[in-house]
Amino acid sequence: MLLAIGYKVNAVRNGLEAFAELQVNRPDVVVTDIAMPVLNGLDLIVAVRSNDEFADLPVVAITSFGEGICELARAAGAIDAIDKPTELERMRKVIDAAVSRPSSARLRSSEGPLSELIDKNYTTGPTAGPATIPPRVRSRN
Repeated sequence: MLLAIGYKVNAVRNGLEAFAELQVNRPDVVVTDIAMPVLNGLDLIVAVRSNDEFADLPVVAITSFGEGICELARAAGAIDAIDKPTELERMRKVIDAAVSRPSSARLRSSEGPLSELIDKNYTTGPTAGPATIPPRVRSRN
């Protein structure tokens, strides 16, 4: 889906693989589903925000759980969250906006407990997993 709109995508199978991929190939933005095996998207966002090396890395969450989970993703530190299904153009706009934001605006406050994050297991069910998006390839025209 993201390949179709011009992004280079490094797809992984779960949140733990996504976090490992970040350490090897730092992307411009992380796009993650909330429902993933091993390490769910909410926990991935918290892990990214808790790591000094990635604290300013923009993260966009995608979910089919509704606006309430989108809000939790933002509270955990996602720049934005998209409810599925969504149109490619909306996804492109959100990703481009996340990449364009100054790094200081990407940092999120982690004030207060995010106890709602552990109220439900978001690791079950079918999922496409997260995609880390490395820098866009620009043509030299």
